[in-house]
Amino acid sequence: MSEKTPKSKFKWVEKLKSIKHIEIYITIIFAIILILIFFSSTGSNKSSVSNITSKTTTQDTTITTYVSDMEQRLEQILSQVQGASNVKVMLTLDMTNTTIKDNVIEVADFPEVKGVVIVAKGVENTGVKMNILKAVQAVIDISSGRIEILSSN
Repeated sequence: MSEKTPKSKFKWVEKLKSIKHIEIYITIIFAIILILIFFSSTGSNKSSVSNITSKTTTQDTTITTYVSDMEQRLEQILSQVQGASNVKVMLTLDMTNTTIKDNVIEVADFPEVKGVVIVAKGVENTGVKMNILKAVQAVIDISSGRIEILSSN
């Protein structure tokens, strides 16, 4: 039994070697696989961009809900900063690359955050204020000049 296995493997290799121009066939198969991978990844990117665009204009993911969700998420995380409480966040967006058509705002991508206003208790303490500033800069990736942190009463 052990003698048959090596011989059968050897016969298979010999049959493979006997095929003329095997390198060409392997290259063609490899090229087809690469083309399929390329088109499958390109097609998925186009569909995800079109899904985002259609969602921004027609479905639940509108710019308003996008901003509200981001504000709520920031409020939740900033409320966890030691010394901060009653955190409220307002975001403004750069709407220069948007068009309004039939009372619907159309965007290719979600607009970038232009500015942030944060109102919270405890930000009189410079350390708390700096921690909030660092957190917002890390999450949104905007300069500190576009972030305003104010104390609430």
